[in-house]
Amino acid sequence: MKKQLLIAGGTGLIGTAIKESALSRGWEVMILSREPGPGKMMWNPAKRTISLTEVMTFDAIINLAGASIAGSKWTTARKKEIVDSRVDAAATLEKYLQQGLLKAQTYIGASAIGIYGDRGSEPLDEISPIVAEDQWMVNTVQQWEKAHAAIESLGIRTIIPRIGIVMSEKGGALPEIIQTAPFGFLGYFGDGHQIWPWIHIDDLVDIMLLAIEDDKMQGTYLAVAPFPASNKEIVKAANDVYSPHRLVIPVPVFGLRLMLGEMHQMLIQSCNAHPARLIKENFLFKFNRIEEAMDDLIKK
Repeated sequence: MKKQLLIAGGTGLIGTAIKESALSRGWEVMILSREPGPGKMMWNPAKRTISLTEVMTFDAIINLAGASIAGSKWTTARKKEIVDSRVDAAATLEKYLQQGLLKAQTYIGASAIGIYGDRGSEPLDEISPIVAEDQWMVNTVQQWEKAHAAIESLGIRTIIPRIGIVMSEKGGALPEIIQTAPFGFLGYFGDGHQIWPWIHIDDLVDIMLLAIEDDKMQGTYLAVAPFPASNKEIVKAANDVYSPHRLVIPVPVFGLRLMLGEMHQMLIQSCNAHPARLIKENFLFKFNRIEEAMDDLIKK
């Protein structure tokens, strides 16, 4: 029988890639959406409602829903929206799963490496302690994971991937990194030494779909490539694909602070995260090193 998959946040970069891959495998995919349309189920997470008139059963639910962290400056209102959108989405799914109107064998709730904060070169994995809980981003991701854990408490197999910086030609970090290439230069942030735990979009999709198929997977995973790279190394890897090469120059931190406000912290924080559980469980990454990813994603 075809697998039945429900995706919350299915129209974003990651959700779209998962949907395309799942459909190519012959799965049936439905998207939770605020807008009506074919293959969509209406919902309003702010009001914690889903338009359900009968019980709907899925093999898995993937919850990627939440306002973009990098969409605009972190004003007080924007910060509230970022937190509430994530907590409300998970709480809405929990409500309908608890009532029995939604049924699923597996729940995958997206999380992020932001839960670790700025940790320099300290090696981090799934069992590393969470510190600096008073920092807004750390606290935000903790609230996000707590909302996912409420679904796990219903007895549903739950996987929480802490997703790194996603590399894709269709969105996310990479288009921002290479946007100045037509002007002859690429920029790294500050001294560029901050470590960015990145992941190729194809590997992330494979991790998500494997988590549905492998019933031994459960709990928290770091969804990052085996070899993290510094911001400067990532920019240089992108530059190596271009011919002729561009000039690689630093972007001063004070300039980032002026342009982005508090949000500039995302660009200069360092997180040396490693996918210990995925490696232990023999997941095969297609793109282990940033040079391989850039060679695949940037059109020569």
